[in-house]
Amino acid sequence: MRVDSKQHVCIGSKSWTTPRMMSCALKCRAGSRTWTRRNPAVGERLGVLGGTFDPIHCGHVLLALSVRELLDLDRILFIPAADPPHKRSDEITDAIHRWRMVELALEGLDVLQPSRLEIDRGGTSYTVETLRHLRSDHDGAELHLIIGADNVCDLSTWHDPEGILQIARVVAGARRQSGVSDDDRFADRIIHLDTPLFEVSSTTVRQRLRNHQPIRYLVPPSVESYILDNGLYGTGDS
Repeated sequence: MRVDSKQHVCIGSKSWTTPRMMSCALKCRAGSRTWTRRNPAVGERLGVLGGTFDPIHCGHVLLALSVRELLDLDRILFIPAADPPHKRSDEITDAIHRWRMVELALEGLDVLQPSRLEIDRGGTSYTVETLRHLRSDHDGAELHLIIGADNVCDLSTWHDPEGILQIARVVAGARRQSGVSDDDRFADRIIHLDTPLFEVSSTTVRQRLRNHQPIRYLVPPSVESYILDNGLYGTGDS
C-alpha cells in the first residue's frame, strides 16, 4: 500500500481518493494481530463474508482487509447470495451482475476471493448450509463468519443459529448502529472487533444512482463502470 501527495490509497491494484477511505485503509494495515493466537493443530484460518452485495462497495472490501489483519486470517471468501432469505427476489439485482461486480472489486487482492458457492447451489441461501459445505471442503480449517455488529442482535432470527455457532466463530465488525445480543448462548462465540467505521451501504449507493448522484469513492472504479455499462440501478433510464 502507498499513499501519495494526492491522498490516494492503493490496495493491490485498487485506488480510492477519499480521506475517510485513506484513514480506514491505514488503520487496516496498522491493526494489531493479538485478538487470536494460531493453534498449530488448526489448518487454514478462513474468513467468510456473505451478503447480497447489491452492489459490493468499498466498505465491504476494507472491512474484510481489517478483519483479516486483526485475526491473522489466511484469506476471506466473498460469497454472494443466490436468493437471500430476508429479501424478495424481485427486490435484488440478478445474481450474474452481483457476482461480476464482486469479481471486479476483488481483482488484484489475492487474500480476498470471490466464491460462487451459493449462486451455483441455487435456492434460498442459508448461512448454516454454506458453512457446512465449507467445513466439508476445507477439512481442518478454522472458519470465521464476518458480520456487521448491527447483525448480532438479529442472529437469533437466522436459520439454525446454533448450527452456525457450532461450525464457525462469528466475527462482528464495527457499524454505527451496533448492538449486543441478549442471548447469552451467543456471547462467548462472538468476536467483537474495533474495526474502522465504514459509513457506506449498498442501499446508499443504489439511492444515489437512482437520484443521478455520483458514487465515486463509494465503490471501486471497476464496479462503477460495470454499473453504468449495464444500466443497473436506474442508470439506464432515459
